[in-house]
Amino acid sequence: GIKALSVPDNGFVDPRLAGHADLSVLHGGGEMLWLAPHLRGSDFADQLRDMGFALDYPDISQSTAYLGDAQLNVCICGKNAICNQFIVPTGFVNYLTSRGFEVVDCRQGYAKCSACVVDEGSIITADRGIEAAARKAGLDVLLIEPGYISLDGFTFGFIGGSSFKISRSKLAFTGTLDAHPNRDEILRFLEKHEIEAVYLTEKPAFDIGS
Repeated sequence: GIKALSVPDNGFVDPRLAGHADLSVLHGGGEMLWLAPHLRGSDFADQLRDMGFALDYPDISQSTAYLGDAQLNVCICGKNAICNQFIVPTGFVNYLTSRGFEVVDCRQGYAKCSACVVDEGSIITADRGIEAAARKAGLDVLLIEPGYISLDGFTFGFIGGSSFKISRSKLAFTGTLDAHPNRDEILRFLEKHEIEAVYLTEKPAFDIGS
């Protein structure tokens, strides 16, 4: 029952990641969406505008190298914005702070890829830097082992890239967590926060870019 929009490939990043939404689209809360510059004038942007979203295009130059592609890879969790402040557009940081968000700085450029948002106060991650920063900000964090999530062309993907909320009480995964050594801990953590896991396929979970 959810309408899905297809994000155009981003020709400025690694071709293996070109279709990853979290490198091209950032939801700033409410009607605010930030889009990578290549989406300006696209049918995708028109669809979003027709749906009532306000669009902004940060002045960024993306590239295929890591950090050169991650300027929009910000993990919004409640009133916390987990990100590498070194690469995130200043305008977006100012927008968030002016609306009461706390910017939680971390070294990981792929903050959204690396963190699965469970609810407004909790995340799951395999990144120890994100774990430490999020705990310091008062978030409930489940630290899991890295790997066990596939990403074509790479050694492994990330749990944030393989999951996304589809309602307040349901968290969708691209595939099952049966092959993950922390499967039971993940499910218990979700149950603790009254969140139901929904598996969209019967494959092992795979990273599609949030």
